[in-house]
Amino acid sequence: MIQDIHDISAIQRYPIGMKLTVDERTFAYCKAFAALVHPCTYRLAVSADQILAVNDLLSVGSAAVGSKTITVAVATFQGGVVVANELVGGFIEVWPVAGGGFMWRRIKANTAVSGGNITITVDKAFNLVAGASSQVSIHPSVYRAVRMAGTLAGYESAVCLPTVPVTSGSYFWGLVRGKAFVAPTGVWPGGASAFRDAYFHSDGCINSFSNEIGAVAGNASPQRVGFALGAGNYGTAEIMLQLD
Repeated sequence: MIQDIHDISAIQRYPIGMKLTVDERTFAYCKAFAALVHPCTYRLAVSADQILAVNDLLSVGSAAVGSKTITVAVATFQGGVVVANELVGGFIEVWPVAGGGFMWRRIKANTAVSGGNITITVDKAFNLVAGASSQVSIHPSVYRAVRMAGTLAGYESAVCLPTVPVTSGSYFWGLVRGKAFVAPTGVWPGGASAFRDAYFHSDGCINSFSNEIGAVAGNASPQRVGFALGAGNYGTAEIMLQLD
């Protein structure tokens, strides 16, 4: 393979979000939004893309039945700056102005901004007309802008575990499924009877469910990221990671 699971690259060598299975583990191809530094190799990382009102309900130029392209006005999306094909691997939701339907498509390509618009190519043809004033939302790949956890504590979800430190803007393989070592905090998974599941803590560590909802005020529904491996009541940092 061109890029090993423990290598980083300044050049994109595979599609963002591409999955790679090595032994029983699965990795996703990612890009670092900011430098991933120690202790990134044993703490879960998150997506830097935020769900904001300005990203939502963008205006559509046109999309015809049977077409795989749609024109979108992006003045409020990312400040109106979109690089060619940076949205590949994400999804687009479409609400036709005439109502009566909804479409959800994988993004296969996108143009750079021209006249405030981009043209998005999707995987499957549209089955409804989306005329002017229809509304869409763009959902970029969760792997295109990965950073360390904690910037928006309580509003982030884990997306991968980096295998090595990564410089800002570089490409890397992030573990999304399989056996992994993730630093525990609080009551370790496996540290008490029936404490088998592992949950995401705001700093990228893992925690037991009962301790996590007490560790973060109002954290009534933490993200489950896997389960403890091995028997005994000592507790463990070895988990079966389940992020995809």
